[in-house]
Amino acid sequence: MKTSLQGGQVLIGTFVIEFTGSAIATLFASAGAEFIIVDLEHSVFSMETVAKVIRNARGSNLPCIVRVPVLERYFISRALDAGATGVMVPRIESPEDVQKLTTWVKYPPEGDRGVAFGIGHTDYGDFTKLDADEYIHRVNEEIVTIGQIETVKALENLEAILDTDGLDVAFIGPYDLSTSIGISGQLDHPLLLDAIERIIEVAQTYNVHLGCYVNDFESSKQWLNLGVQLIACGNDAFLLTRKFAEEHQKFKTALDALKS
Repeated sequence: MKTSLQGGQVLIGTFVIEFTGSAIATLFASAGAEFIIVDLEHSVFSMETVAKVIRNARGSNLPCIVRVPVLERYFISRALDAGATGVMVPRIESPEDVQKLTTWVKYPPEGDRGVAFGIGHTDYGDFTKLDADEYIHRVNEEIVTIGQIETVKALENLEAILDTDGLDVAFIGPYDLSTSIGISGQLDHPLLLDAIERIIEVAQTYNVHLGCYVNDFESSKQWLNLGVQLIACGNDAFLLTRKFAEEHQKFKTALDALKS
């Protein structure tokens, strides 16, 4: 996933926030998704549930990011040990936040991630045959770190945050950001658009990849044109209800036409 971003590819995926059946990752992979983000911030998932989705994703060769609810070591380490491709952290607001994230994500000497082999992230192999040094070096290079820029405080500290080594992706949270600014949900408000454009400009200055949440393709066009590479379109529940609502309306329209 990190290699794809570094190569300039645009990756399209979605959030998993409601459904955790054994095939959820395979369903999205079959539909063409290039990643999923399992959400621990706004869902009621347990870590055991998240681990099952990660296992399904690994079996489907689908990158699986876990959005932790808060910047805490035990959330990050458990997600990574389960085999997540990386972690997303909401409300990154300072260089110190980035430093904590980097420390907890990476193994020594680059960080301080605890070592446990023979579990989910090593696919339960015989860890006594594992080249630990090679594995640690590779994982430190491959793990994806995503920090959400979604508050006024983050905007105030933006340059310092993105100048701190450790973030692979600065992810724009438009709903939280609009609420923090005082224009909740007004996604086309000039104040929000100006803030997002500033995030994009600063991120590009510091060579940090850009990510953004969108509801659909139409709302993503302007951000694609500005260089956003990681697009999270909706979530499992939203996509299901929207698609059914569209098809349901077609039936209703056709039935109404027959009656007339």
